[in-house]
Amino acid sequence: MCDQGIDPRRNKAEEDLKNDEFSQAKQNEKITFGHVFLEYIEANKHLWSDRHFRDHIELSHRGGEQKVRGKGLTIPGVMASILDVPLVMITSDTLIDWQTIEGQTRPGRAALGFRIARSCINWCQEHDTYQDLIDSKVHQAKRVRRAVPVLKPVKNSVQRNQLKDWFMAVNDIQNVMHKTFLQISILCGSRSESMRSLTYSQLDFKWKTISIWDKVEQEDRIIPMTPYVEHLLQLLPKHPNSDFVFWSEQSKSGHITDIRRSYYIALEEKGLPKFTIHDLRRSFSNLAEWLDIPTGVVAQIMGHKPSATAEKHYKDRPVDLLRVHHTKIEEWILEEAGVK
Repeated sequence: MCDQGIDPRRNKAEEDLKNDEFSQAKQNEKITFGHVFLEYIEANKHLWSDRHFRDHIELSHRGGEQKVRGKGLTIPGVMASILDVPLVMITSDTLIDWQTIEGQTRPGRAALGFRIARSCINWCQEHDTYQDLIDSKVHQAKRVRRAVPVLKPVKNSVQRNQLKDWFMAVNDIQNVMHKTFLQISILCGSRSESMRSLTYSQLDFKWKTISIWDKVEQEDRIIPMTPYVEHLLQLLPKHPNSDFVFWSEQSKSGHITDIRRSYYIALEEKGLPKFTIHDLRRSFSNLAEWLDIPTGVVAQIMGHKPSATAEKHYKDRPVDLLRVHHTKIEEWILEEAGVK
């Protein structure tokens, strides 16, 4: 090698470097997206709501387990098919193929899975180990975004002339926790998770207020406790060992979770459309339009993120001012529903 003008020491160093690079490449191939995704969840779950955390778990569930309810095995979540793909091998084509397949059968979950996967990939760019294993722009190509299912905005809500039948249907539900929760949902417009996990420590019957968790601000916000809502809350039985308002002994969380079965049956018996729990939140906003309530007031009661500059930086209405408008909305809804 010396006769050929090659320094053996340099040649050995180059070969050692190639071997190290090859060894590192093999190690990198063992780091799958699923491995990184679990670490991403663990690092960020303290910043998320229970619903957002549950979405991550459900979407990445591998399936094949015995169902808790009913017979058969659970089906894999929409992200299950990419969990075993090495991080270094995730390309735009990988994401396109994944979204094309999953979008055919469950477009809504596929689109949500893409947004969650995108957040995980962005998180990788701030990680010392993973930032060089995946291209930060892998999800930004137009052809990738075109592969993600586009969902039509849902505009379903309880109409003014349906209020009477809706309240009659809900009051026919035997479970007092379920029917109370549903009525308060349409009268307050709160997010489902925030209301279901409500505790008595968040209720102030003296000053007639409810302190409810705000997903946007990540802290509690104060809304009025209107007269009929207070009446409903006072009628609920308390559990001796639980602080949850809508407690449940069957639920792992300690509060009511899935109330759709009895609710949808009640709606069907009254010939009403299948209004989802989130539709009730939308109904509150739409019904308030009949009374010309200021948009900012409705948004503050519901916990919507302010859209205008004045709302963001200057308007923070006191709870007593919100109460004036909120009580007016409640009285009008109950009058239209024929509820005394």
